[in-house]
Amino acid sequence: MKDTYLWERDYIHDHVISVNEEKEKYWDQLLGETMVAELRKRYPEFQAYLEDWIFEVKKEVDMSAMNKEYREWTEPSYEIHRNIRGTKLFFAEFYQPFLITGIEEFKRQLNTGKEQIAPGVYEDFRDELAVRLQNIALRTLIAEMHGYKQRGMLKGADSKEEYQDFCRICGRKEFFYYIADTYPVLSRCIRERIECQIQYYVQVVQWFREDSDKIGELFFDGGTQGRITGIESGLSDLHSGGKEVLKICLENGEKLLLKPRSMENEQFFTRLLGWISERTGSSQYHYTILSRYDHSWCEIVEYQSCESEQDIHPYYRRLGEQLFLAYLLGTSDIHAENLIACGPYPVIVDLEALARPGKETRAESAEDAIYSWLRESVIGTGILPFYVWNKEGEGIDESAIHSQKGQKLPFQIPAVAEEETSNMYITYREGFTSAGRNLAWMKGKEETIAAYVDDLLAGFSEAYQAVEKEKGSFQSVLEEGKGLQSRVVLMHTQRYAMLLNSSYHPSLLMDGADREIFLCSIGQGRWNREERIVREEILALLRGDIPCFSSGMDEKSLYAGEEKCEEAFFQRTAYSWVLERLGQLDQTDRNKQCELIRTSMELIPEKKEHFVNQIYEVRADEEFERTVNKESLDRVITMLSDRLCSYALWNQKKSEVSWPVLRFASSGSCAWQIRPMGIYFYDGLSGMLLLTTVMQEKQKSERIERIQKALQRQLFRYTDEGMEDLKNLQSQNTGAYTGESSVVYTYLKLYQLTKEAIYLQYARKHAEIVSKIVPKDTCADLLGGKAGAAWIFLQMFEQTGEERYVKEAEKAVYSMFPQAVKMDCGIGWKLETGENPISGMAHGNAGILMPVLALWELTKKQEYEILAEKIREYEESLYREERGNWIDKGQDQEEGEDTVAWCHGTAGILLARLWCYQHVTDRTWKERLKIDIERAYRKTETYWKRDSWSLCHGTGGNLWILEMADQMFGKEKKERNDMAGFRLLPQEKLNPGIMSGYGGILLYLLTK
Repeated sequence: MKDTYLWERDYIHDHVISVNEEKEKYWDQLLGETMVAELRKRYPEFQAYLEDWIFEVKKEVDMSAMNKEYREWTEPSYEIHRNIRGTKLFFAEFYQPFLITGIEEFKRQLNTGKEQIAPGVYEDFRDELAVRLQNIALRTLIAEMHGYKQRGMLKGADSKEEYQDFCRICGRKEFFYYIADTYPVLSRCIRERIECQIQYYVQVVQWFREDSDKIGELFFDGGTQGRITGIESGLSDLHSGGKEVLKICLENGEKLLLKPRSMENEQFFTRLLGWISERTGSSQYHYTILSRYDHSWCEIVEYQSCESEQDIHPYYRRLGEQLFLAYLLGTSDIHAENLIACGPYPVIVDLEALARPGKETRAESAEDAIYSWLRESVIGTGILPFYVWNKEGEGIDESAIHSQKGQKLPFQIPAVAEEETSNMYITYREGFTSAGRNLAWMKGKEETIAAYVDDLLAGFSEAYQAVEKEKGSFQSVLEEGKGLQSRVVLMHTQRYAMLLNSSYHPSLLMDGADREIFLCSIGQGRWNREERIVREEILALLRGDIPCFSSGMDEKSLYAGEEKCEEAFFQRTAYSWVLERLGQLDQTDRNKQCELIRTSMELIPEKKEHFVNQIYEVRADEEFERTVNKESLDRVITMLSDRLCSYALWNQKKSEVSWPVLRFASSGSCAWQIRPMGIYFYDGLSGMLLLTTVMQEKQKSERIERIQKALQRQLFRYTDEGMEDLKNLQSQNTGAYTGESSVVYTYLKLYQLTKEAIYLQYARKHAEIVSKIVPKDTCADLLGGKAGAAWIFLQMFEQTGEERYVKEAEKAVYSMFPQAVKMDCGIGWKLETGENPISGMAHGNAGILMPVLALWELTKKQEYEILAEKIREYEESLYREERGNWIDKGQDQEEGEDTVAWCHGTAGILLARLWCYQHVTDRTWKERLKIDIERAYRKTETYWKRDSWSLCHGTGGNLWILEMADQMFGKEKKERNDMAGFRLLPQEKLNPGIMSGYGGILLYLLTK
């Protein structure tokens, strides 16, 4: 009875039994104490299992199975294959008795269906079954082989011969019964997989017999297709009892796809696309489909090249129309595998997730609103370039339009190491995407999508306007789809697959309770709100299936197969959602979606010229307007202000506001994502509060005031919640721009701007938070680390005169000492990425020098002066006279980058030295700083112009710093602005951040 699962057991409590501490400890370590506590609450059987109660199998559970007897491999025609469609079959002898049983039972159940298939189908059945069984049994067989080897029970001169010997052993009758006794759950999983495959293949043959006449009529002009000569599998995941997509090979030489579901969704999408095409004058490829209630036959769409350049332009125009329709319906999951480039026609071949049900929870927070907005945008369809990140911050683009081979997967995949030896084991290796059929190409050469952005936009816009113009007519066609079912993707398929694969570990195959308990981990954090769904997921995984859910277009219920899983899972029906979307179509929305399309297409790695931020030399004789052109300035300010308000998203109660922010991966790759704005000054809500306050000071505006008041409430609440519990903080970073000190910095700036005492009060409160987390911070720089915290503490001292802030600054600097790295000249601090110490304000010694030098000035402690000397000494060693800049060498660089920006290079060093110059009185240091200021000024004045206008790494930051230097040293005011050519880089259009986005540009321009 050990092959039963917990849900199949009736535990009998006949006397008091204590908890089996060994079991409890095992599960605490594997799942965590929180999860174990949750299982105790949800599963009475789990507690009984921990206490080793005896049990009986529930009466309603049918445990009858197929013949468990060992079957000899006698027929030569049944010779087992050891390489099946590129998949090696290890320990082939072990599977022989199961394959014999499977084939014979398949033949028996076919009955009259045998006349519909050729002998080759039996071979395909056997090969598919062998691969599926290996997925279940491989780990256990490897573990058993290792056990035999350790006990000295394998014969052979080397590990290869020992492997061969174990293959002979595992094919014997004794081993067959040993596995059944030792791993009863493994035996059950094998039997169930055999049963499921037999039932499905028998069903396929029956469908073929019933649909034969219609197949001939629809696909072969009334001709005959003959028998099924082969069945190709492995084209999809297994769902609903082992059902999968199959490629059916026919006697007439043709092939069809069989899908174990209705394809009414695809037919409906085609009708809607036809309605649009009639009005736009385009044409689409409509492949042949025979759809039944529970299965469908369809034409196989071929991957074909375009004949000429003239074919590729209409390809993207057609795809633009499909993108619009997917956007309107809320169709999702259109990834690379679901789009086929068939010459000049893009063909979406899987539309299970046809429409988006109204699952969206009420936008309790602004963050919820942003995620909802993103899901419901053109990005949410899956067609456009978009990245999924792994923990290293690298990205993979799975999009239908652009996903390419060779991308490193964001997870490792299991693989067999030391194959066909007694040392064989399962390891995890990096995986890479394979070539798809999704990219349009011409004459054997794949074309870049960037050249066809305008075609994609044209198709999207024309389809959009056609529907917008005739909403009533389009709605009448929409009504035809009210009875359809749409798949609901609750969790990424890969997560289900990885959990299922792990559940076949031998330690989980000795007792069915263990395998079920392990799979319960899928409910982590979901039990309270989705218990019935979690239980359905567990049952599906126990069967070896990937869970699959759906919902009716005009229903709020969630289904698992035919069973209703949740009565009112959705707040609204998918159909009502589509109607609302239809009603909201207008020019403003169209413009936003088009901007998202253009942005995603312009940020592909092959077209870096669209978004790389170049540096330009400004000649001494180059003339700019002596005064800023007010008309140009006002135009840009108005444009940026409108953009800020337009992309502001509110929660349902209108009490919170935030913005979607496009960010590149931290690794420096071209991978990007759009996420809700964080809290920190660099590109977060605290910076937005400062910006909107300045905007209100310049010119009163109701819409800006509403945003400003909401941001103030949010920032105050953030501080209050941080005071209650440090776990409520965004991070444990303490830096002045991307850490908790940046919140203090914001409050200080707001107090200085408005003189409102509440801001100083909150600066004090948040400074307390920073002092508590300084010891936990591992970063040393100004931007995100402890140097930033020390710098802000010193500004608190300047503002309040309270000595305690000097002490806090000292603690922060002292805690940096152990991390200092001794260089050939002086010292530095490694970056968080592990790279060598650098110069510069944001991450390097220039920023770190600021609080250290100020502490020496305030305390006169010699250790700070010595530390400052070493900090500058290293930075000085990086200065190159011939370039007039401090050059940072990357780990793989011969020559470092010659950068001019606030974050890296002379502009930031200039600003840091200006600050130090104001805060030190020592003559020697004054002279040194003056030298550095003059060097940095010369370089920055010559190379201030960049493609970006951002404060962090653009023209705006460079000019603002130059203006501060001019003012400090009484230089003649120079007008360097060049507003005529102003533009936002693609990555900046969806980034209102102060330092890296258009928010900071707006802040700078408002000072003009």
